[in-house]
Amino acid sequence: MNRTKLNDVFLIDEELLKNYSNMSRNVGVDKVIPYINLAQPMYVEPVLGTALMEELQMQIDSGEVSEANQALLLKIAPALALWTDYLAARRYSYTVTQKGITKEKSENSESLNEKELGYFIHSIREDAENATELLIKYLCRCRDSYPLWRPDNECDCAKYVPTEGSSEAPLTTLMYFPSGRISGCPDCRKK
Repeated sequence: MNRTKLNDVFLIDEELLKNYSNMSRNVGVDKVIPYINLAQPMYVEPVLGTALMEELQMQIDSGEVSEANQALLLKIAPALALWTDYLAARRYSYTVTQKGITKEKSENSESLNEKELGYFIHSIREDAENATELLIKYLCRCRDSYPLWRPDNECDCAKYVPTEGSSEAPLTTLMYFPSGRISGCPDCRKK
């Protein structure tokens, strides 16, 4: 399968997208597809690496997703949904047409002002970063199940997997205070 065809395979379905994002149930998935197209390669693929990303897309396309990859897709869903939401949040109420950019209005709701929108978008970004961190933590802990996992940036799995490295910190400093005063400390006296 060529890479162009794989770019059309998303790691999330409509139900998971709406479960993990702020999108209303009545938002048409066609309005969100452009943002999934951006979020998946920008935020998820660097964590997964190209090899694992392509394996997931090929399995989804064939309809035969392994048990381990099904579990991984459920861990990817919150991060991908939130990054999609983050990218789309500023643009939900705007439409680009031949005549220009228009803003949609509703009779039953009020749009956020710029400050409220900024806070809203910032909170989505924080949630997306936390979900991405949880995804990395899962991959670190289940590294043996994903031999194709080669993230673009080296992940520091030592902070997630207690078995990596030593559980005891080595003694690096030893201080000895002779009886009497401590050198350089005139107010320190022997008890």
